[in-house]
Amino acid sequence: MSDLKNYSVEFRPDFQFSDFSKEFLAELLRFYGRAYMAIDGFWYIGVKNHVDNDMALEVDHWAWDKTTRFELKRLVPLAGIEGDGIDALFKFLQLVPWMQVTDYRLELESPKRGLMIVTRCSILEGMEKEGEGREKDICSQIDAAVLRKYAAFFNPNIKVEPLLLPPREDKQGICCKWEFTLE
Repeated sequence: MSDLKNYSVEFRPDFQFSDFSKEFLAELLRFYGRAYMAIDGFWYIGVKNHVDNDMALEVDHWAWDKTTRFELKRLVPLAGIEGDGIDALFKFLQLVPWMQVTDYRLELESPKRGLMIVTRCSILEGMEKEGEGREKDICSQIDAAVLRKYAAFFNPNIKVEPLLLPPREDKQGICCKWEFTLE
């Protein structure tokens, strides 16, 4: 039996993920992306509360540097992504776990220019709700460093620049906008 919509059936000792429907697997992947980011948020807040925000930000840089290396080394070959252009980078971004907690679009305007426009981000929404202003540092420092590391992996000549970053006036508006250029 396959195409299960969930795991409400009796226990299966021979369970395989391939038993699930495509729709359930897609939803499960989104859940794992949210869980991935929840862990990041939990440890960050733990360090912030036990030490201070500066230390949490420093450890966040360190952790995301390690995480990006881990993702790139494993996910690129797993997905069979080849090439050194913005298109290859965009294919990778579509598969990154933390992108699953956002609503975004990638616009490849030409081989030399692309945009990433995030219209909903649960991470940003959580920081805005918290009300401490951490989104300014996280988005401008951590996200920028992560996106630049991803880009450099594919091609050190891909430049990544923010066009719009939090804090935002309109909580229903664009979360962030990034430009990718290949020189």
